[in-house]
Amino acid sequence: MSTTIDERVVASELSPAERRVGRFLVEHREEAAFLSAAEIGQQRGTSDATVVRTVKRLGYAGLAELRRELIDALRARATPAVRLGRSLQAAGDDAARAFDQALAHEVDFIDIARHRIESRDVLCAVDVLRAAERVVCAGIGPSGALADYFALRFARVGKQTVAVTATGLRLADALLQLRRGDALVLIAHDELDPDSEETLRRANELELPVVLITDTLGPKLADRIDAALAAPRSVEGAFGTAAATVALLDALLLAFATSERAKSLAALAELNELRSRVRAQPL
Repeated sequence: MSTTIDERVVASELSPAERRVGRFLVEHREEAAFLSAAEIGQQRGTSDATVVRTVKRLGYAGLAELRRELIDALRARATPAVRLGRSLQAAGDDAARAFDQALAHEVDFIDIARHRIESRDVLCAVDVLRAAERVVCAGIGPSGALADYFALRFARVGKQTVAVTATGLRLADALLQLRRGDALVLIAHDELDPDSEETLRRANELELPVVLITDTLGPKLADRIDAALAAPRSVEGAFGTAAATVALLDALLLAFATSERAKSLAALAELNELRSRVRAQPL
């Protein structure tokens, strides 16, 4: 049976500086799961080398292995049913309070996303989209609806975009249409289901650049993607929602449109012209 981070910190012989790092990992595990060694060191007034040394003294191969353990533990104890139950318990019988709490959590999710996402990842994602001949946005279930949303919105700024939301055998037909020159935007939050795994595998086979929209999978898939943008779906005790994902997709759209201003404005002008013609059609 594997030992937890708590047990490792208690059992390991650590220097005072390493002990401070160990306490941070235990007391702030949700935050630590998404911080670099330098950022953890800054939190405890020590160096990134001390953080890396501490992690190895605790028996991990490196920070990436520790992150995976922390993320897996967070995911295991925060299923949708558990989060919904906690939210309902907090609200009691007050529907207005539940409504207000939900809006407050939405704001929290977006704020968390703002602080997790680094500028270099945004710029990398925009460069990937600009260089692509066509953008393929993929997701299944609720994420499939978001993929359709992004494909529709992105096409409006002049970029050829398609959504891949099929599952099972129908997914094979969709993956057959992927071609070199495409870029993949994959929405997969806290686990890579078999269909999303096959989509990513096909993209990797074709050597397509990949932008991952995710909650916790960025570090785990780092060697298979070009950029990961964090879209948290929940905080501890809260029911998960898509607010941060929608906001992130809209922000990515605006970032792209800013980098391709003339083309985007021309496409929107053409869209408005077509809309006016459609509205003018007699009933």
